[in-house]
Amino acid sequence: MLNYILMQSFEFLDLILFLGISQGVFLAITIQMLKHKNKSANKMLSIILLVAVVMLLGRMIYFRFLTPTMFRWTILIDAVIFIFGPLCYTYLRRLAFSNSDNYKLSWFHYIPVILHIGFFIYSMSFSMNVYSEKVSNGVFATPFLGIEGGGILSNFYYWYLSIQLIRKYKKEEKNRVSFKQNLVSFLTFFQISVGVFLIIWLISFIAGNFFNYSFYPIGYDTLWGGISIFIFVIGYYSLKEPELFRIPLYVEKPKPIQQRLPEKEIIAIQKGLQHVIEEEKIFLKMNLTLRDLSERLDTSTHNISWYLNQVSKSSFYDYINHYRIKEFLKKIENNEHIHHTILALSMDVGFNSKSTFNKAFKLEMNDTPSNYIKRLQVA
Repeated sequence: MLNYILMQSFEFLDLILFLGISQGVFLAITIQMLKHKNKSANKMLSIILLVAVVMLLGRMIYFRFLTPTMFRWTILIDAVIFIFGPLCYTYLRRLAFSNSDNYKLSWFHYIPVILHIGFFIYSMSFSMNVYSEKVSNGVFATPFLGIEGGGILSNFYYWYLSIQLIRKYKKEEKNRVSFKQNLVSFLTFFQISVGVFLIIWLISFIAGNFFNYSFYPIGYDTLWGGISIFIFVIGYYSLKEPELFRIPLYVEKPKPIQQRLPEKEIIAIQKGLQHVIEEEKIFLKMNLTLRDLSERLDTSTHNISWYLNQVSKSSFYDYINHYRIKEFLKKIENNEHIHHTILALSMDVGFNSKSTFNKAFKLEMNDTPSNYIKRLQVA
């Protein structure tokens, strides 16, 4: 009968945790073997994956092998809730920004985890009987409450910083990249998902500790198990996605006397752009960047960006896509859409995804591609 109960105790959750642990270790090792990718960012990602493995190990111990002795050790494992936020922020910083290869947060960002470890050492100073008695009498209730509350605040803080990083990246990206990067959309989705996890955790924390209401099975353990497994999605995504085009985090601002280029240089850029756009049709290059264009015109990325923003009143992204749409319209006029799909034609003119093309077309023509073609046929 006992053997039957033990067999039944190994449930679906155990399988999920076991698979998560093994996949986390596998990904952490595999990512380090990737070539021609952002090594510094991948190093941080491997560390985050291993932290997720530690958290899942802690949940497995808690769910299936919990004893008073193991309970004390899970306190140490829970220190990772104070590491998760700083590591994710550092990973994002290294991944997206070219001047952050060796970026590290200052030591004071890890004060919460140091205090947590200090509390663990303090709890270990008691004998098992004394420790169990103190837990039963609620002596550690306030520290446990503070640890979880501090973990929530800490993760919200670094989640907010990560959201701000993505916003900065997106703002500058339009001035440097002419194509949609799937990884940016994925990172945004990931941050939104983490935000949802944190909000649920906060609600569960408040309800359980201040209103004595349980959202079982939703709670601290299941939420962090979910977050840990969700982190592995990033690992697999990084294996197949091309490297994110990195941009400077802090763009040097020119001195006041340099805010306007000399007239001669403005004319040179204007003529250069006219040549590479109209003659060479450089915009047909799907992964065209501001750096490519500046090298072709033998000038700096700052000069090109200044010209586009101040003279053309456009971002690099919108400027290039304007000509791509014009080229697409020529193909429609030549009836190429009869023999080719709209997606194929959009790829021919330099777009790398259907969503990017549709968005650019709507912005340029105030209509969808399919409706535009239908209106031409009616006319």
